[in-house]
Amino acid sequence: MVVGNRFNGFTGDKLEIRVPCKPEYVRTIRHAIAEFAVLLNMPDSAVADIEIAASEAVANVIRHAYRGCQKLPPLRVKCAQSRSGLTIEVVDKGCGFDAPPKDVIPDVDLEREGGLGIILIKNFMDRVYYVSRPGEGTRIRMTKRLSSKIADSGNRSSNRINGKYVTSPHQNN
Repeated sequence: MVVGNRFNGFTGDKLEIRVPCKPEYVRTIRHAIAEFAVLLNMPDSAVADIEIAASEAVANVIRHAYRGCQKLPPLRVKCAQSRSGLTIEVVDKGCGFDAPPKDVIPDVDLEREGGLGIILIKNFMDRVYYVSRPGEGTRIRMTKRLSSKIADSGNRSSNRINGKYVTSPHQNN
């Protein structure tokens, strides 16, 4: 892990993580990001949301970005503090995909395994931006604000995806 100032445009603390692009490192990345968020005094509920979103973004890279490649480049994750919260960026130089338009949430087939990564990330983070081009890789940048409703109330309301409710696992019932 590298703490430094490589994340341009941010004035607060920064963290850069580089690990092998292997499934066994998802937990390492998730824990490092969670610890960073705790050091920034993010509320526990926001830390839990950040962990889920970061895990999904990293798992998507491991699962999809380098299909069929023998030699995998390191997985790179950057985190940066701003006055308003924490931004995480996951970048790969893999195969990319045809990303849906910015505000479109794709239909989900709840009968098949997977396919919920971007939807979960959008559900748990306050701002999500990603760009992907076939053959050029993917960059996803997600932000959790300190002033979001979850930070203020300690609780997130349920969100509907295709008629089903998706909630944070830390939500009180």
